[in-house]
Amino acid sequence: MSQNVVRVTVIMPDGQELRACLYERRRAAVGWQYRVGITGWTVGSNGRTEPTEQRVWLEARYVRPLEGGDYSRIPTLVAPAADGRQAWTVQDLPHRPGHPGARLIHVIGCQPHATPLTLGQALDLLRQPRTVPCRECHAATSLPATADPLPPQQNCAPLKEGECHPEGRQGQW
Repeated sequence: MSQNVVRVTVIMPDGQELRACLYERRRAAVGWQYRVGITGWTVGSNGRTEPTEQRVWLEARYVRPLEGGDYSRIPTLVAPAADGRQAWTVQDLPHRPGHPGARLIHVIGCQPHATPLTLGQALDLLRQPRTVPCRECHAATSLPATADPLPPQQNCAPLKEGECHPEGRQGQW
């Protein structure tokens, strides 16, 4: 396991408790939030079912520490200036037969009917599957390099039971 990743318990909406990887934390308007990776299933490019990790920000009430975890190395993000300016937009592309839905992040003004976003919202969405910056308006060059989208699944090595991958994939347990 990477030295900057720690195992935690996540409380799901239906009350289930799942193990997850804690990657970073931040102080938000609603209190502390934690970016965790939860393993689920997906169909890979070869058509086989394989584990994949989904990273999300959760409020502190949904994340519990595990005994013995060293949380001192977890990065703590500094809150950005609270101006909340919207400089990007998101366009939802609908699902169609044979193609799952997707999202495009644009520089504001590229798509007149897209939903406005702040920097934090744009970066959070870019961490989600099937979300990419628009190539037409060069949205990627207007966003900071902190967007760290997850690597493609085929580039992840198999892991041992319960291990967290530094690039985001987690082994089965």
